[in-house]
Amino acid sequence: MSAVSPAPTHRLFISHLWIIAGFELTRLFSTRRGLLYLITFAVIWYFILFYPISMAAGAVQNSEHNEQGLAFFDMLGLSSLLLWKVPEFAVYWRFALYLFPLLCIFLTADQTSSDREKGTLRFLTLRCSRDSIFFGRFAGLMLIQGILIITSLLSTMALVLWRDLSLFGAALNSVLAISVNLIFILLPFTAMMALLSAAVRSARQATVWAILTWTLLAALLKGVATLLPSLFFLQYLVPGMQLPALAQIPEWQTLQLAYIPLMQTALLLLAGRRVMAWRAL
Repeated sequence: MSAVSPAPTHRLFISHLWIIAGFELTRLFSTRRGLLYLITFAVIWYFILFYPISMAAGAVQNSEHNEQGLAFFDMLGLSSLLLWKVPEFAVYWRFALYLFPLLCIFLTADQTSSDREKGTLRFLTLRCSRDSIFFGRFAGLMLIQGILIITSLLSTMALVLWRDLSLFGAALNSVLAISVNLIFILLPFTAMMALLSAAVRSARQATVWAILTWTLLAALLKGVATLLPSLFFLQYLVPGMQLPALAQIPEWQTLQLAYIPLMQTALLLLAGRRVMAWRAL
């Protein structure tokens, strides 16, 4: 009788990765911390949707037919809002560019740190590789953020269609463009937290280090680039460095800067994988 051959290593890796990613999604809806995050997100988004987005979208819509309104938006540096076909998504884009990365830091802070402290990480590595754990947690958290993005976009689309059903096509196009771009934007932030979570002992430390590193490194590299323009490329190491430029570009045109977060994600995941491999469990 021939022995059953073991599954190829890459198949086991993918299988374990998706199991861990699915567990992250399940944990969001089954733990107190996950439910608290969902409730907080829902409350925050409710007020953003029915006040700033709804009210500002009305102002954008009115200004499109008013020369004084156009001049006012131009004076405030918000003329890019007028480039969008649907005002609600123009305002959504401005809020989402900075809100989702900030929420990402808090949501993805505890990828492996608490398991290491509790000793469960050592237990998990008996059944799957460190790479499966590291990339599985990363994939699971990106899946969760994708769901939150789609949910918020669909609620905004419902608000648009309540106002004007004829905007369905334009609204759907905006939903697709924004969802793709926000996923790209959140990739390096999630990868940064994966790296920090593998390096420190708690989610709180990862959050603090993320905020300090993100703000101080961005300010430092911007100062260096100002003094030495030839070193401008160093700013590409900071997640979110392209956000001010993205705020000025509508819909699918934003993909012209997608190479920046993809490059940052690859570098951060590579560094995080090294730390995960070297760090004691």
